[in-house]
Amino acid sequence: MTSNLSKISTFISIPGLIIQNQLCKKNSSSKDVRCYSKKKKILCQNSSEKTKNQKEWLDSVLSVREQSDKKYLNKWRKVGVNLIKGLPFPSRSDESWKLTSLKKIYGMRFAQNEEKPDPNIIEEYIKSYTGLKIVFVNGIYSEKLSDISCSKEGIFFGELDNYQEQEIESVLEFLSKGESGINGGFFPILNIACLPEIYVLALPPGIDLEIPVNVIFISSNGNTSSSYNHRLIIIAGEKSKGKIIEHHIGLDNSEYFDNTAISILGKENSMLDFYLVNENSNLSTCIHSIHAEIKDRASLNFSTISLGGSFNRVNLGVDINGTNSYCSIKGASVAYNNQISDFHSRISHNLPNSKSSQLQKILLTDKAHGVFAGKIQVQHGAGNTDSDQLCKTLLLSSSSRIDALPILEINNENVKCTHGSTVSDLDENQMFYLQSRGVPAADAKKLLTIGFINEMIIEYPEELKTKIIKKLGFLM
Repeated sequence: MTSNLSKISTFISIPGLIIQNQLCKKNSSSKDVRCYSKKKKILCQNSSEKTKNQKEWLDSVLSVREQSDKKYLNKWRKVGVNLIKGLPFPSRSDESWKLTSLKKIYGMRFAQNEEKPDPNIIEEYIKSYTGLKIVFVNGIYSEKLSDISCSKEGIFFGELDNYQEQEIESVLEFLSKGESGINGGFFPILNIACLPEIYVLALPPGIDLEIPVNVIFISSNGNTSSSYNHRLIIIAGEKSKGKIIEHHIGLDNSEYFDNTAISILGKENSMLDFYLVNENSNLSTCIHSIHAEIKDRASLNFSTISLGGSFNRVNLGVDINGTNSYCSIKGASVAYNNQISDFHSRISHNLPNSKSSQLQKILLTDKAHGVFAGKIQVQHGAGNTDSDQLCKTLLLSSSSRIDALPILEINNENVKCTHGSTVSDLDENQMFYLQSRGVPAADAKKLLTIGFINEMIIEYPEELKTKIIKKLGFLM
């Protein structure tokens, strides 16, 4: 009897529990709706403020553009402005920017720079560079500081409208391609919208240039926050051989946005060594958009080292549009304090019988953040492709962070492709060995960190290599 009563009692109490639970759910649901509405309102406000900040930043960039009376330039600038205003601002919701915050860039506001740096200081700084010199100061070409006796060798450097008339149309078409062109995304399009000039550096067919060509972009703007949009097209003629070193230098603690776009064309049987050296100031932000195309039996050796800038991003794309062609990429990034150093690359094998090799080394300390996203593509029909990719990271601090994404995208069976990524700190056995030989701990750390990077700069000109090693020793 007791059992039956218990069952009846339980059964009778269930509707009450159901009503009570429903009431609780209703109250909870009401609270959830209120919370959701409040969160949504906050998110909308934050999104609105973020968009407003980005628009103010874009208006600020466009407001400091140099005026031009050249029709073809103004035509390109107009296209750039129309395109940029219809594009969404890059953010972490985009696949290509998901690992990188752009707050440092969007927080900048710009003004016209009326200050002119002392040419004597610049001359003193660049006098040790061997070879030919092409110098830009605060975005403007300086004939006085440049040494372009290269014209005696048949090398062309100048504004696009002074280049070979029959080649201008094809050069403009090439300029619009890849990572540095219209399809390259927001920042190369912004570069087009702000074009002060388009420059061409062309090595003639058959030349064997024994000395390097230094292209030097110097920024020194005192207390003014400035925006620079450099645009350079490099053409290596058939059977030409040469070395080009592109320097980005901040002479003082200037604040500026360096938005550079480079297009490189390696014609049949050409051999081009290209170096990108980032010594921007610690308050600068810089984005380098680079696209290279190499033809049959051509080779491109691309090497870069990044030492400066509070924010630095390299977007590199290489299209191997030739058979028996070769591309080598060596990249080194050194970041400290709160620096962000980001390297995105794409190597696309579009025709058969080509090779590529990529080695990236990243050295991080303090609260620095490093990013590597490297993609190797082997397209349909690109058989007998041989490609390898490796990213090595050395972390000197538990607060530093690395995001490494090596990617293979293969659409062909007859290929040989490898990729990988390693992350480590200083080797304790190596530290112990050096200290057991009487080397102080601080010096042992410097030796090992410089040794980590040294492989990447071994082929640099001696004066530049010495300068980089000295700076590395100071940072460590």
